[in-house]
Amino acid sequence: MANFAIQKSATLRDQVVEAVLGILQSGSLLPGQRVTEEGLARQLNVSRTPIREALGQLAQRGALHVRPGGGYAVPLPTLEELHETIAVRLLLEPPALRMAAVEFDPARIATIDQAIGGEDAAAADKSPLRFAQANERFRRAIFGEIANGALRRAIAQFDTHLHFIRSSTLKNLPLRRQIVDRQRAIRDAIAAHDPDLAEGLWKSYLRLTEEALSAALTEFINSPEVSMPRPRRRSVRFTRAG
Repeated sequence: MANFAIQKSATLRDQVVEAVLGILQSGSLLPGQRVTEEGLARQLNVSRTPIREALGQLAQRGALHVRPGGGYAVPLPTLEELHETIAVRLLLEPPALRMAAVEFDPARIATIDQAIGGEDAAAADKSPLRFAQANERFRRAIFGEIANGALRRAIAQFDTHLHFIRSSTLKNLPLRRQIVDRQRAIRDAIAAHDPDLAEGLWKSYLRLTEEALSAALTEFINSPEVSMPRPRRRSVRFTRAG
C-alpha cells in the first residue's frame, strides 16, 4: 500500500491533487482510462466536491484529458505528439544542463545525488511509484535550480507529459537500472563543470526516453485488450484543513 505524505497546512483539494498525481505515477491507471469523480471519491474516501476541483486543476495542468462527452481520462498521446514533445524537450533541456554544469555548487550536486539514491533504492520495487517519485525529484534538482527563470518555466510545462513516461516505462526493471547509470554519468559531468559533456549525455538520455516510450506506446496501442482493469483501491487518510 502506497503512503502519500499529507501536509497539515494543505487544503483538502491540494491533498487530493497530490494523491491523484501519485496514482498516475504508480501506473494503476492506464493511458486512455476514464477517471470519474465517483470512483476517486470512493477510492480516496472524500466527498466529490474536492475531487471535482482537483480534477479540473489537473486537467488545466495537462495531467488529465477532458473527454468530449464529459469527464476525464488519463492522457494517451499519439506517436506524432510524442515525437513532437521530445523534439521540443531536446531544444530546451540540453541548454539547461549546460547552465547546471556552470552554475551548480556542491550543495546542489548533493541534492541530485539524493534523488539518484532514491531511484537506486527503489530500482527493484515491483511498483514504479517510489522510483517515479525519486525520478521527479531528480528533474527538480536540475531544472528547478538553474538561474534562468524563463527556461525553468518552459521546461516545467512538460512535467505532466512525464506521467505517461513514468507509468508506461518505469515498470521495466532493466530500464530503471539504465536510467540510474546514465543519471550518475550526468551528475558527474555537472560536478566536473563540463557543460559539453553534460549536454551530450542529456541528449543521449532523451533519445533513450524516446525509444522506450515509443515502444511502450506502440505496444499499448496494438494491444488486443479492449477492457481496462480497475485500479486497486488505496486507502489515503486526509487531514481536513482549509
